Amino acid sequence: MSMKKTFWQLLDEHAISIPIIQRDYAQGRNDSKANQIRTEFIADLFTMINDPEKSQDLDFIYGSVKNDHLILLDGQQRITTLFLLHWYIAIGTDNLATARSKLAKFKYENRVTSKEFTHSLLRFSDNIVIQEIEGSLSETLFDASWFFSVWKDDPTVKAMLVMLDEIHRVFKAALSPDLWNMLICSEKPPVTFHFLNMDNFALTDELYIKMNARGQALTEFENLKAWLQGYVNRSEEICLAEDFWLKLDKSWTDVFWKMRPKGSTDVDDTYLRFFKTIALTQFVSTIENASKKNEKEYESVVSQLRDNSYFGHSQYETLNCFSNTCLNNAYQFLDFIHDIQFNFDCETFIKDKVLKTFNDGINKNGYLEKVRFASLYNFVCINPCFKNINSLSHEGMKNLVHWLEVTERLINNTAYDSAADYMNAVNSLSSLANKLYSNVFNNLATLESKDIQFFNELQRSEEILKAQLIINDEQWLTAFKPYHEHNYFYGQIGFLLASCKHEGESSFCIDTFKRNASKAAVLFSSDVLGRKDYLLHRALLTFGDYLVWQGSNKSFCRNVQSNARDRNENWRSVFNDKSHRQKFLFGLLDALDEGHEIRGMENLIANSNVTDWRKCIIEEPEMLKECSKMCIRFNYGESGEIYLLCGQKMSGYHYGLYSYYIFLNLKRLSKESRPELSSLLELEPDYHWVCRDDDVPSVFFKNWKNGDLYFFFYESFTYEVLQDEKEVEFEADASTKALREFAYEITGLKEVSE
Repeated sequence: MSMKKTFWQLLDEHAISIPIIQRDYAQGRNDSKANQIRTEFIADLFTMINDPEKSQDLDFIYGSVKNDHLILLDGQQRITTLFLLHWYIAIGTDNLATARSKLAKFKYENRVTSKEFTHSLLRFSDNIVIQEIEGSLSETLFDASWFFSVWKDDPTVKAMLVMLDEIHRVFKAALSPDLWNMLICSEKPPVTFHFLNMDNFALTDELYIKMNARGQALTEFENLKAWLQGYVNRSEEICLAEDFWLKLDKSWTDVFWKMRPKGSTDVDDTYLRFFKTIALTQFVSTIENASKKNEKEYESVVSQLRDNSYFGHSQYETLNCFSNTCLNNAYQFLDFIHDIQFNFDCETFIKDKVLKTFNDGINKNGYLEKVRFASLYNFVCINPCFKNINSLSHEGMKNLVHWLEVTERLINNTAYDSAADYMNAVNSLSSLANKLYSNVFNNLATLESKDIQFFNELQRSEEILKAQLIINDEQWLTAFKPYHEHNYFYGQIGFLLASCKHEGESSFCIDTFKRNASKAAVLFSSDVLGRKDYLLHRALLTFGDYLVWQGSNKSFCRNVQSNARDRNENWRSVFNDKSHRQKFLFGLLDALDEGHEIRGMENLIANSNVTDWRKCIIEEPEMLKECSKMCIRFNYGESGEIYLLCGQKMSGYHYGLYSYYIFLNLKRLSKESRPELSSLLELEPDYHWVCRDDDVPSVFFKNWKNGDLYFFFYESFTYEVLQDEKEVEFEADASTKALREFAYEITGLKEVSE
């Protein structure tokens, strides 16, 4: 069992040694993080000592006691700071002579120089008059006759001197005869900790996760926890449950223990991420209508908390991140998560959904994960049914899952470009949770799109429509489920509802939905979208020009799923375009038999009678092989050629639709099948790729008569001969005339009359 002690009381019972296995004292290090921690810690100690009504608990320290000698294994940083503080106030209030023998029971054993410094500090410092020191205390100590210059190279001594300077800066003006008695007071001690004698305990998991790594500085979470306790004690507005701090060390720790990285015995980093995430959510709630104009004001805060960067305690306080509401919400939320993990018996998929949202929101830094976490956090915190797990029903848990699924679809199908987008998403979800928490589908069905802020408008309308269908017939919920989970749709299936809507009516046929959804799921499966013969693209082209404008280019649509913007700019533009593209897609779905989609698309391609430019793509599966960004450029210049881009710009490599189609067909020809082209086929045609505006993509025949023959489309199929990169005159022969006839024949183009 741990015992609540002050530093002075601990010295009554034990001599204290910092053993050789410990590393150097770190709270006095001179870096930005240590500076922030040191400044706030000393400020808190000053407040606690000078106000008898306040106190601060510094959490657990651990050690092994042998013959009344305490070997400190965890707590080195805090205990060393308390030793320095006691020395400073003792000498500053003329109490060092009486305090020396007890303070001398504290010893550093990890370095000889550290041990010598602390010994000399107690033995030879009587002549120092603290009140007369105008500059830094360390400079005075440097000048002392007993101070050895070699000590300056000891990292622990250097850190102690920095800490003493900070203590001197804060406490000098408050030194008075009463201050010493206030420091060592046992009735209302200002600063305490819980001492745990490890000789009485087996080294269990519970003990390990409470211990800091041996010899290392306090973790950022331990410093945050110590500061947070002081902050709460100083606040008149924060009122927490009596067992808040106990649960922080006990039952809630179990939650993060289960989340720790595999093989790790540390939970502090995950615990810290949780508190930063709820601090971020609280901060966001204070900003209304975040706009990109004033984004710089809060972008840094969002970035630091989201990325788990160091965040100063004073910043938390200034921004009111840990308000009374925030901390009490955290209490309810962690109780809920703990009970879901260990106590509440619910369906596995429900538990998995909740815990995945919780875990990802803490351990991942992306906007999507953080917004999903905020969705779960806000819904649980505002919903009265989650305040007591004993009264929680399975219906209540299903309602929570419905909320998570609806909001996940809103979240996934909206683009996030900035901190402002993230903040507006979180605040929109908070507002929506207040409207829906009692019954998600019933309440959502009564809303209009304008009642939901920020998120993609199409998705808002779709979620409302689906809720209306579900409350009228629960079969729709089952029908939607597999397609909400489809790895390409990301829950956006409004186009499938449009495909089963009765013409001229507001009713929908569930059987038609199931049939079309089943076929669409195959068409947009990873297997089909990843095919190298572009089967879906070619089959859809048989119904019309479905291509999507992207700047000066049109796109065949890529299989990209990295974010909502990529999806919206590709196949989503086909799904959701009611003018004509969606109709082409519906035509394709209608033409296919369920269960035979691949064969159906192959038949459509084989029987196509398209005669315009689409013919080249439909008939030739390799046409798009080099078109990595799936971009095509029409009406560029006066050539009449259509350009397939290897990238997205004409300044990059590109090739001609007609000339490349001719090239691929020539490659497969045999001299026997087209004897009139035999002389050219013997030269093995190659293709001339271009990346400049002043060059033309063409079929290339090396060493043809007087030079190299280039065959291309420029208003009509034509050719030129180059020798040493200069055009030379030539006479057309039977083979070049046959080549032109072949080109017009297979492309279906009509020769322009000369």
